[in-house]
Amino acid sequence: MAGGAFTDFSGTYELVSSEGYEKYLESIEVDAATREVLAADPQTVRIVQEGDHYTFRITVAAKAAVLQFTLGQEFVTNYGYGDDRQAKGIARRDFNHVTLQRKGGNSETTVVYSADDQGLDVAYTGPNAVTAKRRYKRQP
Repeated sequence: MAGGAFTDFSGTYELVSSEGYEKYLESIEVDAATREVLAADPQTVRIVQEGDHYTFRITVAAKAAVLQFTLGQEFVTNYGYGDDRQAKGIARRDFNHVTLQRKGGNSETTVVYSADDQGLDVAYTGPNAVTAKRRYKRQP
């Protein structure tokens, strides 16, 4: 990550690397067909930040999921891409990190988004300390 303060997450990001993501999805009991879709390339994330409200539109394999939340307020979301299970979550921000903590069914997850002017790093932690990392490059 580049140094300095980073204040606006808004932008479009394209997936450039992924490590352990399929195992993470398996740890949160995402079915095999959905895991295959979610692990596919190309993948883009479009983030719109309006004050403390964020909208993430994740597009993969011609399917899209939308996640919306306001910092510090509980939100309810589904896992997307045909997986209708719901999870409750809360998001917090610390400088260039937005941390989502979600609980749904038998699993608790933490997802940390770290942004800079070059891109977006996403670190996932699921049940039994299963972790994954993904890197997205900021698009012009």
